Amino acid sequence: MSGPTISLHLGAPVYAQALRYTAMFHAKPFAEALLVYREGGTYTILSPGEDHHGCYVSATLPLDPPRRVQFTSLPSTDWSDDVATHVLGFAPDTGGFTQELHLPGEPVPRVQHGFAAPVAEPRSIDTDRGWATLRAEHAAAFDRARSLAGAAAG
Repeated sequence: MSGPTISLHLGAPVYAQALRYTAMFHAKPFAEALLVYREGGTYTILSPGEDHHGCYVSATLPLDPPRRVQFTSLPSTDWSDDVATHVLGFAPDTGGFTQELHLPGEPVPRVQHGFAAPVAEPRSIDTDRGWATLRAEHAAAFDRARSLAGAAAG
């Protein structure tokens, strides 16, 4: 990618969710992801095949559990050096979420869904430690999300 560069300060983590997808985008078939919300409207998402940053706008205050959040990634190799927009809606009573993925040049959004569980002590998350380490450290939250998905499947 050519052109000027900018510096962006990623804020400290303020909230995090363990995501368990029950319907996935075929190009990103990762059942789990760690979504880290940061101060100043920035975020990081990690999964077995993703590690990128972006900005978000939440319909609730930053420290309140999110109900509807719009995410726009920064250009990254995860999206072929382009951007992507995701709109996630959360149902706090069930833990369920829906996700619309909007890609440049594609008029029809991709829809995914799954279940989310809050991660304990999000301020201690260091995303530089990588997916495998963070997945192990926050196994309890991922187990809760998987349990919610299993209960919904009946």
